[in-house]
Amino acid sequence: MHWTKKILAVCGLASFLLGACQGQSSTASDSTQPAPPSKEETHLVKAGESKKEDIFVDAAWAKDQIDQQDTAKILEAGYGDAAYKKGHLPGAQLMDTMEIETEESDWNLLTDDDLVKAFLAKGVSKDTPLFVYGEDVNAASRVAFAAYYLGVDEVHIIDGGKAAWEKAGYELTEESPQVTAAKDFGGDYPGRPEAYIKTSDDLLAAKESQPNLVIASVRSWPEFIGETSGYDYIDKAGEIKGAVWAKASETAADVNYLTNEDGTIREPQAVFADWEEWGISQDKPVTFYCGTGWRNTTAFFVAKQAGWHDISVQDGGWYEWNLNHQKNPSKYPVQVGDPRGNDVEILD
Repeated sequence: MHWTKKILAVCGLASFLLGACQGQSSTASDSTQPAPPSKEETHLVKAGESKKEDIFVDAAWAKDQIDQQDTAKILEAGYGDAAYKKGHLPGAQLMDTMEIETEESDWNLLTDDDLVKAFLAKGVSKDTPLFVYGEDVNAASRVAFAAYYLGVDEVHIIDGGKAAWEKAGYELTEESPQVTAAKDFGGDYPGRPEAYIKTSDDLLAAKESQPNLVIASVRSWPEFIGETSGYDYIDKAGEIKGAVWAKASETAADVNYLTNEDGTIREPQAVFADWEEWGISQDKPVTFYCGTGWRNTTAFFVAKQAGWHDISVQDGGWYEWNLNHQKNPSKYPVQVGDPRGNDVEILD
């Protein structure tokens, strides 16, 4: 999700879709609208229970670790510097998402070498304790995932971001830190290649080698059934053929089924139960995708922290699959409509 890409915020409807690249409404008249996210707060991250192996951690634990470790680095993730300039965590550097992805890369992560350069410039190497946050949890997850994929040993996302930091009684600053770039990553990279399926062709290869791979879309229901692309720069709507719906988003700009209203991560078991109805479960290999690779990283980390192991991020998502479909529809087929109904349309 990129704000300059003017993502259309569409209201959530409900269910699943395989994939199509037509900007037409679904004909699945029997589809039912999903209930809105619960307003009852539940929490994946429990106060006082964070530990080093966790991705999402509470603000108090993060501050304690940062204070104890001189080598720790803090990154505020976001598009542009407006939020950063209004105040940020002491010692935090801005990592603009354009430092790790561009339109020229089809909004996929940059090459491994370019990613390493971006993190080295922030003083981050393999053994750097890294803490990431952002006003948008998906931006934080995107940056954190890039570091995780490269193999940074200890990657954390501060649950609730700046708001949680201030709620815990800690101050913000407008001063930018002086940072010395790291000279060497300190190990081979990527360190976690199994977590990443980059392109549409990589997805096809992964599915061929692992036929039981579940392709899970975390997009909103209207996106999933092909009522909208969710983005004003993507004119076709639909999903990758064979995808199932992992309820996470109300619109293209959120993961409201995974977060509380304050931006903290919800206890995910209720969502996992919904996923299981679509065949998405932790006893299967699952790759998560969305429009351009932000929302799926949050879903990935939520599942990872809940104990899921055989999971990955599919980066190309609908944006790249749609581009490829227009060039070669038989190789990159799509689906419009609820695949559980009889009127789903396959475009190949």
